[in-house]
This record gives sequence, structure tokens and C-alpha cells, in this order.
Amino acid sequence: MSTQYAVDVPVINVTAQAQAEPHAAWLTLKAFTVTIRHLLLTLFKGDSPTIQYPEQTRPYSDRFRGTHILTVRDDGSLKCVACYMCATACPAECIYIEAGEHPNPEIEKFPRQFNIDMLRCIYCGFCVDACPEEAIIMSREHHQVAYDRDETLYTIEKLIERPGIDAKGPGYRPNDQFVQAKIYDKSKQTCDYPSTVEERYSPVLLESMINKRQ
Repeated sequence: MSTQYAVDVPVINVTAQAQAEPHAAWLTLKAFTVTIRHLLLTLFKGDSPTIQYPEQTRPYSDRFRGTHILTVRDDGSLKCVACYMCATACPAECIYIEAGEHPNPEIEKFPRQFNIDMLRCIYCGFCVDACPEEAIIMSREHHQVAYDRDETLYTIEKLIERPGIDAKGPGYRPNDQFVQAKIYDKSKQTCDYPSTVEERYSPVLLESMINKRQ
């Protein structure tokens, strides 16, 4: 019983095609020429793609989604106002925030606790996009070695003092240049979670961030 097709389907004889191919030894030598060419380029031109990791690392893009960073104000206090927008937008539900009343009447709340479970995080950057205060960004740091699960729960202290931020710099964030938020500098600032500095959020910044994301 022959099968009828709407279009002409070519019939390929796999055995005949395999026998018509050049000899396996010739194909092996042809493949070795690629290896030898790269070997000569490495020896005489120094054109080697290999790096001495971890002593050497490759530069990452400014949009790299690495370990999170909590930004601060000029006085070193957390920029976060515990609005829960990042926790709400997180698809992995890895962000836990406990809010407290802020002593500054200009600022409604501040986070008593801000924890990110890095084992659950999928590094999507939704929390950064959802934050209206530019209080959380991502870095280019990707080394997260831990001996037990408790070390993968990043608290406020870990999120503001990232060891790789000086070497690698900030990563994914809505604005290339920080408008109000700053990265915490341990040598110049002391981080007091509630701020006592009168600071009102600029609606112009919020409007510019919304327009940029559209």
C-alpha cells in the first residue's frame, strides 16, 4: 500500500548517502586542522579565549542580574519604605518584609526585616522593576557559596554590604544613574534603618521611571 502525499516528498537512501561520504580518517584529519589552527594562534599571537578563573573574570554587562543590593539615602538609612511591591511582584515568593513605623513623619514605613531566600530566587528582576523608590537593584556578583541553608537567607546586613560591588559594580536597575538612592559605603556611612532626615519622595522621578519602563 503506497502512501499518497500532497507534495512530493524526496526519498533519501541513508545507507547509500553514508557510503558516499569521504573516509572517516580524512574527516578526522580535517577536524584536527581546526584544533591545530587555534593552537598556533594561541602560541604565536596569544589569541586565547581561556582565562585563569577565578583569579581572572570576564566583565559582565550593566544589565547582569546578580545578587540583590539594598540602596540607602545620603545619611546611610535604607531607601526602602516597606511598600511590599517587590514581594508582591516576585514570582518565586522569596522576599519577606516586616514593616515598622518610621520616626520621620515624611516617611510612612521602613523595613524591620528584609529577607531574600536566594535558593528560591530566579533572578528575574521583577522586584527591581516593581520598586517605586529605587531601593533595590541587582549587582554583577554571582558567587554565592554556602555551607548550609541559613547562609543563603540574605538579610538587610548582607543586602547592603555586598563584597563584590566595588570590583564588579551595580547590575540591572531601571536607571543607569542613581537619582536619589546610593550604594552603601561602609567606610563613610553607618546604616541606621529608620531615617531621621526629612526627605520627601519626588513625584517627578516616579513619573520618569514609569515612562521609561513603558
